[in-house]
Amino acid sequence: METKRNCYDVFEEKISPDNVMQIGELIALKTVQKLVLIKVPRSVYVGLVRDINYKNVPGYIITEGYDLAQSAICFLCEHFGERVLDLCVDPKTGKPITLYGLCSRVVSNEIYKRWIFNKNTREIYIKTDCYEQEFFKEDFEESFKKCAKIIRRMKLTKGERQTLDCYIAGMRFSEIADTLKIDRSNVWRRRERIQKKCRRVYEELN
Repeated sequence: METKRNCYDVFEEKISPDNVMQIGELIALKTVQKLVLIKVPRSVYVGLVRDINYKNVPGYIITEGYDLAQSAICFLCEHFGERVLDLCVDPKTGKPITLYGLCSRVVSNEIYKRWIFNKNTREIYIKTDCYEQEFFKEDFEESFKKCAKIIRRMKLTKGERQTLDCYIAGMRFSEIADTLKIDRSNVWRRRERIQKKCRRVYEELN
């Protein structure tokens, strides 16, 4: 009997024109799924799932969330012949990192610019239906509420919240300093305060 193939098995294949779209879409989807609990509008994830499944249907209009998949695909096009789980050298730190990690960072940075740092960006609205419910179970809702509750109880300042959002988006120490236009020492101090507040809330809740 033939074994059913998992969609993520494509990560074991060498990147090629035949699979680069599927790999890019999956990496974008997993990256958004990780960040949606914290800050990214849930509708971005739902829209991306719809786009991936219905983009080739005549008359279907893709959402702006699919730009994240296209960013991932463009990045992967520069690495034909390699595998996303192969190790390479991080150009920023010189440390080992997978192509998957580098690609996910590209998506994370795009998410930060579009839906976290830019307050004028409107949330994509998608009407709730049975398709959405298939992807969002009760445990997802509970995790979202718990995470939001913890962040509220931390009572972060505006600067601390911006710094936390940067870390959540996968940005590194120097990137945060450049993005927020502050010294690295300020990033360090903000992180220290965030960690203390997080520990305090954790102790209160446990």
